[in-house]
Amino acid sequence: MLQRLLVLAAIALVACASDDLGVRRMAEPRKASPTLARAAGERGDWSASASVWYELGERGGEGAAAAYVECAMALCEAGSPANAQRLLERALETAPDQIELREGLAEVMLRSGFRRAAEPHLERVLELDPNRVATLLALARLRFELGLELGAAPLLERRIALGGGDAQTWVLLARARRDAGDCAGAVTAYEHALALGESDAARLLHAATMYFEFPAAERGALDAPLAERWIARALALDPTSVDGHFLLGLLHEGEQRLDEAGAEYRRALELDLNATKVLRRIAEFYRRRGDRELALAAGGRYVEVLRRSGDDVEAAERWLADLARE
Repeated sequence: MLQRLLVLAAIALVACASDDLGVRRMAEPRKASPTLARAAGERGDWSASASVWYELGERGGEGAAAAYVECAMALCEAGSPANAQRLLERALETAPDQIELREGLAEVMLRSGFRRAAEPHLERVLELDPNRVATLLALARLRFELGLELGAAPLLERRIALGGGDAQTWVLLARARRDAGDCAGAVTAYEHALALGESDAARLLHAATMYFEFPAAERGALDAPLAERWIARALALDPTSVDGHFLLGLLHEGEQRLDEAGAEYRRALELDLNATKVLRRIAEFYRRRGDRELALAAGGRYVEVLRRSGDDVEAAERWLADLARE
């Protein structure tokens, strides 16, 4: 009985005309349904899921494009992204302006690592529907990955104008503006992201570093108190952040709050005794404060850590020798 059931199950998914796409055709396509396709995917049988979605696509009609895209995604999950790409390219031959198919093809290409090849497909989608907020974000992200940050900003600004101004979008816009040298615009974007619940410690610290990178005249609303609030919020999220305590030390030192600065530098060093940037800064900090012993202790460890890591220490040794002579 069991053997008979297995034979019947195999017959239900006989390969009929699928050599070019790697999709097994169903013996009874009329039984195909979205429920059946999803059930196969839920149990991890992506080949079976692809088969059912393919039959739904072959039926034509309103849901055909979505079914082909689902089939392509199932093929990717089954380890056949090349077949997924061929499927959607073939479908686009008869419907070149079908938005779902073109978005699906871009997704398959992105999954395969063909980012540059995916870009024109997302661009074409926006030519067909300039107000497609999900695609605006997808293309903006892709341009960041391709190192084309300046090309991302207009997409993000349009997404925000269309009502897609979530925290993620504002953070990306802040990055784009920062890369373009627009610190004041980046600060405004970061503030919008924070108001919408941005809560990633690393991104908050990255935002705060603008205070140290840009001249005061270009910072806009980013003064020392605002930078301190961003750093404090990051440390509340991650109290063990070496970078957070280090940046707070830099900020306090610049404000001549030297006792607080020293405390933050020491906390950063407690968290990572091999943090070279912290060791060198502490050495310079105590040199300026006239504490030669602490300066040399930190400087000596700085050189030692560099030497252990195999880095070229010649310049560091000269720096330490100059420190010792002072």
